[in-house]
Amino acid sequence: MDEIFLQVHPSAIENNQFYLSRDESYHFLKSLRGSVGDDVWLLDGKGLAYRARVKKIDNSIVQGSINDSFADFGENKKNIHLAIGLIKGKRMDLAIEKSVEFGVKSIHPILFERSIKKRLNIERLNKIIISSAKQTGRSVFPEIKKITKFPDWIKKYKYDNSFACHFSGKFKIKNIVNSKTNDIMIIVGPEGDFSDSEIELLNVSKVPLVNLGPRRLRTESACISSIIETSDAIER
Repeated sequence: MDEIFLQVHPSAIENNQFYLSRDESYHFLKSLRGSVGDDVWLLDGKGLAYRARVKKIDNSIVQGSINDSFADFGENKKNIHLAIGLIKGKRMDLAIEKSVEFGVKSIHPILFERSIKKRLNIERLNKIIISSAKQTGRSVFPEIKKITKFPDWIKKYKYDNSFACHFSGKFKIKNIVNSKTNDIMIIVGPEGDFSDSEIELLNVSKVPLVNLGPRRLRTESACISSIIETSDAIER
């Protein structure tokens, strides 16, 4: 059987024993066709992964024992954060899903001047985040922040190692990020692109613009490309 990754709440672990929520128990028993005796991975979403074995099923609740624990299991060596302009439909879901798979630590939905979409179902996106983290075996479930207007956001969250992806950018990610860089903030605009005033705000805030290549990318593609390239630069 392939390795099984399950969500466990930190409060559901005590004295090297665990139990799963009713929903996660149902997922294990029905969707994954798990059973007593199976070895599983437990992910608490806070940075710990546990190697465990299912011992019993009590009133449809999966219970078992923990054999070992691993800090920062499945996580990048450095913290990569993503600020993303709101985009329509399933493309936002895809951007969130793939960003989690490639290791971002937090996701900041931004309302830009040219954003067409104005609202998000945060509860549903959190489910996508957890599902994606479980799929890839990550011990941290990235936090998704509240929607914030760009001028307000940049005052609060701009890191020293921030950059924005834009076709006119004069820099490459490798010029900004290296193995010593930590807490990197990637900013990706909406489907309508940054406005002139937002480009000016980035310049005033000393956020460099990076070019991801010779082609104009959709927002979700720019997210994936920039995260992968940033991860590669960190590993060098």
